Amino acid sequence: MKTDKIYRTLCIISMMVIIWIISLSTCQAQTNLTTAVDFTVTDVHGETHNLFSILNEGKHVIVDFFFTTCPPCIQSVPILNQSFLDYGCNTGEVFYISMDDGDTDAEVLQYENDYGGLLPSVSGIDGGGNSVNSAYGIGAYPTVVLIAPDHSIVEQDIYPVTDITSALPNAGLNMASCDTGSTTSIKEVDLYSKKCLKMFDLLGREVIEVPVGKMYIRNRKLNIRK
Repeated sequence: MKTDKIYRTLCIISMMVIIWIISLSTCQAQTNLTTAVDFTVTDVHGETHNLFSILNEGKHVIVDFFFTTCPPCIQSVPILNQSFLDYGCNTGEVFYISMDDGDTDAEVLQYENDYGGLLPSVSGIDGGGNSVNSAYGIGAYPTVVLIAPDHSIVEQDIYPVTDITSALPNAGLNMASCDTGSTTSIKEVDLYSKKCLKMFDLLGREVIEVPVGKMYIRNRKLNIRK
C-alpha cells in the first residue's frame, strides 16, 4: 500500500513538473510568427505609425507588447528606455514602439508619466494596440519582438528583456547618438518665481516646467526664463 501511495505521489509530482516545463516553454517565443504582419496605429500623442513604412526605410523595429498593470512590464521600462537612448531615440537603425493591450489612451499616458517610458506608446483600445496583440498572438507580457527590414521576425521574444543588450548587436545593429536638436535638457540653478514655461522632449511630450527667473541649461547653453 505504501509503495502504491509513493508511486501515485511520484506520478503526480512528475506531471506537475512536466506541466511547469511546458508552461515555461510557452512563455518563450510569445509570437509564433516568422514574418511580420503589417499594422497602422496611432500613439497616445497623436502620431501615426505604419510598420511596413518604417521597415521599408531600412530600419529594424522593436515592438514592446505590454499592458499598464503588468509588474514585469513596469520593471522592463528602464531597460527599454536605455536601449532606446543607446540606439538613437528612433533616429538610428532601430525604431522602438510599445504596443499596449486592453487600456485607453488616458491609462497609457498615466503609465508613461508614472514610470517614465520614452518609447512611443500605442493604447490597446484607442490606438489600435489590441488588434496588433491579436495579430501577433501575444499571450504573455512583456513580449519584445525584433523585426528586420525584410519583414522577417529576427527575435520572437527577447527574454529576459535585459537580453536586448546582446540581441541588437547580434542582429548587426549599431548604437547611435540621439538627435538632440529638439530635445531639451534642463538643470536647475536658481528659483525666483512660480510662473512656468512648459518644456517638451524629442517626442513632443511635456517633461518639465521652467519657472520664470530660473536659470537653466538648454542645448548646452545657459539661459534665464524671462
